[in-house]
Amino acid sequence: MRRFWTFLLAAAFIFAAFSAQAGVRFITDVPQNTVQGKLPSAYAKSKGKRDCQSAGYNKTSCSEDEYLVKRCPYDGRYYKACCDKEYSHSKSFCLSRGKKPSRRSCEGLYACE
Repeated sequence: MRRFWTFLLAAAFIFAAFSAQAGVRFITDVPQNTVQGKLPSAYAKSKGKRDCQSAGYNKTSCSEDEYLVKRCPYDGRYYKACCDKEYSHSKSFCLSRGKKPSRRSCEGLYACE
């Protein structure tokens, strides 16, 4: 009889240990584990747009002989300015090639003359 009670007590401990960890969890219960939970919300997108525009990043495209410079840190769709394609070098780059940087610059970029 004593063996029977020992067996029941051991079975109860084992059952308690396994039942404490058992459970069913669906992927939809945890939004950060789903694709929907990782997508930026419409509010975050509009806030990024407002932050960019208030900081002077208003450009989203340029003419074909220009390119976008200085991407907005809040939303990568907005840029600070459009520069002519010849204005694509730093002063130090021009000087290292034995050329003069242009007098005029576009957002800190120069044409090498």
